[in-house]
Amino acid sequence: MKRRIAYIDILRALAIILVIVGHIPYPGFNPEIKKWVYSFHIPLFFFVSGMTMSFTNYKTIRLKDNLKKRFCHIYLPYLIWAIILALPNITLLSIPKILYGTHQSIASVSNSSLWFLPVLFLSIVLIDLIIYSLTKKRRNSYTLTLPFIFLAISLIIPSQPTIQSIFQGHNLPFGLDIIPVASIFIITGYLFQDYKNRHPKKHFSPICTFFILITSIVSITSFGLNNEVVYALMAENRYGNYFYFLIASFSGIIMSIIMSISIEKHTKRLSKLLQIIGANTLIIFILQKYPLALTNEALLLMPFSISNWVLIPINIIIVTPICLTISLLFKKHAPILT
Repeated sequence: MKRRIAYIDILRALAIILVIVGHIPYPGFNPEIKKWVYSFHIPLFFFVSGMTMSFTNYKTIRLKDNLKKRFCHIYLPYLIWAIILALPNITLLSIPKILYGTHQSIASVSNSSLWFLPVLFLSIVLIDLIIYSLTKKRRNSYTLTLPFIFLAISLIIPSQPTIQSIFQGHNLPFGLDIIPVASIFIITGYLFQDYKNRHPKKHFSPICTFFILITSIVSITSFGLNNEVVYALMAENRYGNYFYFLIASFSGIIMSIIMSISIEKHTKRLSKLLQIIGANTLIIFILQKYPLALTNEALLLMPFSISNWVLIPINIIIVTPICLTISLLFKKHAPILT
């Protein structure tokens, strides 16, 4: 994408802030808040990735060049960071586990947050290939059926316990069992932004927008918190009630879109700050667990317990600037890492 869209970067920033909140390790942190966040924050990341695909001209691209771009921007940073973060405890088995690319295999040698990148890379490459083929055959309207096709595929994939029993505690290599679910959100994001690009002047009225926002928040809370799992975890293909998960995920995505557009329109300073954060989410996503752990150690030294509503802003205010500063330094001096 040659130009950055403000509200898309704000969406990224909201997603990464939710990741930070979801990873707060403080013992007294409310598990209901974590369950609420996990019901949609990773689907939101996949959705935003699909939104940026809508700027690709599939009539003129060369698939080989596009694959190379995806590899350099997504999978190569994964390999580099996985190896770097594995160095303190590296063994002969570390590289095979990194190449296997599941949440469990990566967690055993490196940073478990990295699971997202192989799944994102393979999902986007798959969707690139499908949309390119449909465009060449002038069957672009078939793209509308893709979310339903991926939904059908995701429904016939064996459950997480079944897969893990077959693969000795692991999911399928490279997150292959997660790709159909991730692809639902990616292709939906692509279709949403493609429509928005072609109809930039279409908007809901303020009253209708407010009603949709409230409905979305109620849906996330209702379906996300009433799901049967402790919390949904896409990293391990664990969703609990699958339709509750999908409803909560898309409700969270809708809520986040409304919030990001409102922030862009009405709060210039906050908008600019979030745009900077949103343009640097890769490094924040990869490194946020380390300052979170240090912050947690410092908070545990306090002679009193800390309220969740104090805990959340403290972690956001401390962790985000640290990771953002590192990201900006890497972009200047080691862009291959970003």
